Amino acid sequence: MVMKKLLAGFLVLVVLVAFSLPTLAKETVKGKIEALDKEAKKVTIGGTEYSLGDEVSQVEVKVGDEVEATIERGVVKELKQT
Repeated sequence: MVMKKLLAGFLVLVVLVAFSLPTLAKETVKGKIEALDKEAKKVTIGGTEYSLGDEVSQVEVKVGDEVEATIERGVVKELKQT
């Protein structure tokens, strides 16, 4: 009986961790756009190159703009000027 409760508790913990991992994978980066290639969907912010998500590639930004970007697994998901 105790073993079943421990197993059930462990499974609940595993499910909670699995659903929270995508949230932990996001990071926010602030900096200046140093390079931008919309055709290749690449942007360099603060010396690091990222891929642009489909929605973000439509945002009107240019080299030299100060931006805040939400990065998820190396892809810019949100981009706004600061």
